[in-house]
Amino acid sequence: MSSEEIDWPGIRAAAVALQSVRLAAIKASAHLPPHEQRRFVERVNKRAYRERWLEKAKALSKPRDNGSVRLSKPVQTGADVVAQTLTERRHNSALHLAKYAEQAGKNLAKSKGDLRLTRQFQQVSSGRAALFPEDQPKAQVNVNVLNYESIRPVESSE
Repeated sequence: MSSEEIDWPGIRAAAVALQSVRLAAIKASAHLPPHEQRRFVERVNKRAYRERWLEKAKALSKPRDNGSVRLSKPVQTGADVVAQTLTERRHNSALHLAKYAEQAGKNLAKSKGDLRLTRQFQQVSSGRAALFPEDQPKAQVNVNVLNYESIRPVESSE
């Protein structure tokens, strides 16, 4: 196995991630015959020792004080930023849809029953309900219908 065929940066990254040069070398040489595997593991160990792979990784991972002032708040994670952006966009979309629904409602009121405008208002309302289903009222109405037969009073023949 020539030096060009070995992915040294990859093996180094694996060693740092696993915190074990030997384990990374064994995993990387799993496809080799046993005698070559031992030789490869020794070779990786020597290179890691010579280049101080784990010591450099530990030194880089330690927090350093470079004299800067701490931030007042911790930095947001990527997921927090995405969630905040989606919330802002949802809020802006709801505002724009509400304005459009208000205008459609006014036009419907002025039309005195024009069915084309009724359809437009209905489409705006259903579009908003499709975009924001959790905002829709969840009132549940149960209607029970009872049938009473009218019973005529019995007339007495007295």
